[in-house]
Amino acid sequence: MDLMERLTPEMDKDTIVKEEPHWRDTMYLIQLSSHLGAGGDTVDSKLQTKRTVYLLFFHPYILSAMARRISICIWLLSVVDSSQMSSHPIIGILGKSIMLPCSLNSSAPVVPARLTLYWTARLKHQKEEQVVHALYNGEENNDPQFPVYKKRTQIFKDQLSSGNFSLLLKDLRVEDDLATFFLFYHQEDGDYNTVNQNKEMCLTTVKVAKSYHKPIVTVNYEEWKAECTSQGGYPKPRLTWTNQNGLLDPEVPQIVQDAGSGTLNISSTVNITENQTVTCAIFNPTLKETLNTTRSTGGEQAGLSSGIKAGIGVLAVAVIGSALVLVCWKKHATEWWPIHRR
Repeated sequence: MDLMERLTPEMDKDTIVKEEPHWRDTMYLIQLSSHLGAGGDTVDSKLQTKRTVYLLFFHPYILSAMARRISICIWLLSVVDSSQMSSHPIIGILGKSIMLPCSLNSSAPVVPARLTLYWTARLKHQKEEQVVHALYNGEENNDPQFPVYKKRTQIFKDQLSSGNFSLLLKDLRVEDDLATFFLFYHQEDGDYNTVNQNKEMCLTTVKVAKSYHKPIVTVNYEEWKAECTSQGGYPKPRLTWTNQNGLLDPEVPQIVQDAGSGTLNISSTVNITENQTVTCAIFNPTLKETLNTTRSTGGEQAGLSSGIKAGIGVLAVAVIGSALVLVCWKKHATEWWPIHRR
């Protein structure tokens, strides 16, 4: 009789592995399933998990080697709690505070004096996870806190007993952008037995943003170019030029980051012609916000510029002519004056 058919709730791990050595890895997966809650708490549900694992991974007539690998990936994703796999994004404004919500739903009461928790972050420029805020046996201890978060975090100790483990993150910086935060907590009873534990809880990805200033468009009629500038925003925006006929092809935008605030300044130029209406639009991808400015390159502006230049030219000729007349008069007077005195 096949081992699959002979499985009973009384069979222990050693008996199973002795009869089928390749089940050794299976037992590890079963333990993982049980630990994550996918295997259930009853003997019958664990037995069903054993059968499922065997049918998916080890029966020689069901799956090829490649199919087994695919099935393993699918099965592991299914047994892991979806709340631990997903990450809820929250948008925060640069320089402001943001709340990372986290509530514990548990039948067991939370005793802060026996509670250990720490918020941790995966930063985009750091290889290792960093401690953001820590509490050991009910007392805050931020010695292991990553320096970037010094004096910028707060938990609510008076609400821990009600299961509120939320974190207040202050003075948001560009370093916090796209960081993923999560909570680990562990609680013991009076006999040091684990009552509650969760390795990754309340995964939250923070997106940092700041609005750009309304773009300024200036026109250079000597070179027939328009320039668009905007400052003080984050993250990198999308800048587009359009006229009455559609999109224009600008030069590559120049983006400079402010060393102090981390905000970005952007500028872009585009070739123009007479009698155009050009619009510069700046889109912030995080805030889904668009700011735009429109300018006309009509003939009156160009004519005004040409008129001013012509006026300046006439004035210059007049000044030069007057100067020449004055020089000639002085020369004539110098020659005339001594002769008539004699």
